[in-house]
Amino acid sequence: MISSCLKRGVNNFIGKNVRIHENVIIGNNNKIFDGTTLYPNTVMGDNNVILNGNIIGEYPVNANEDPENFIKTYEKGVIIGNNNFIHVNNLIFGGTDSPTKIGNYNKLLAENHIGHDTTIENRVTIYPRCITGGYSKIMSDSNMGFYSTIQQRKKVGNYSMLGAGNNASKDIFPFYIQVNNKYLRLNNHKIPDSLSIDKYDEVLRIIAERYKSNSDNIFEDIDLPKDLHEIINNFII
Repeated sequence: MISSCLKRGVNNFIGKNVRIHENVIIGNNNKIFDGTTLYPNTVMGDNNVILNGNIIGEYPVNANEDPENFIKTYEKGVIIGNNNFIHVNNLIFGGTDSPTKIGNYNKLLAENHIGHDTTIENRVTIYPRCITGGYSKIMSDSNMGFYSTIQQRKKVGNYSMLGAGNNASKDIFPFYIQVNNKYLRLNNHKIPDSLSIDKYDEVLRIIAERYKSNSDNIFEDIDLPKDLHEIINNFII
């Protein structure tokens, strides 16, 4: 089923049994494979690969839903940027207050649950069977390991990683791999050499602890290069 009001660009491949609802916009050079569903108000950019069985823009989960007066709507939808790879059987919920957003050059591997109003920035890798709670923010160049979970309204900072099988109930500070609620080590696999991160490990751990304890000025008596300061400042805003 493909809605007659679909707006699409050129050179798109659409596989078998793909369902595309009304008010969907698809850019150019996308590949959408068998059994995928695009619910209303999904907007997709260019050069994305969406493999089999993905559900994009599903009705957002609301724990306070009133079953007697239930009305199913898809008003906010999902916005997907460019050059993303979405593997099989991901469930991506639409937004409730604003669209769920997936930026550019991201990889979502199999069977992830992306909660409503989640923002996934750029160059993020989410390994299989992860869960993002509603309103969570997965910042650029970060990772979520197999079977990991981030609770609602929490952030995974730039260049950080939530280790496999772990649950994050608090924000994850940039640059570090978090395992068992502790910062194991710097995520050097993702951090570019240009940041010269290793020599700032001790200082960054101090800042991370201050952030965790809700300190009023996490940068007090700290001297960091401008690029590192900007990354952290962007995370805490």
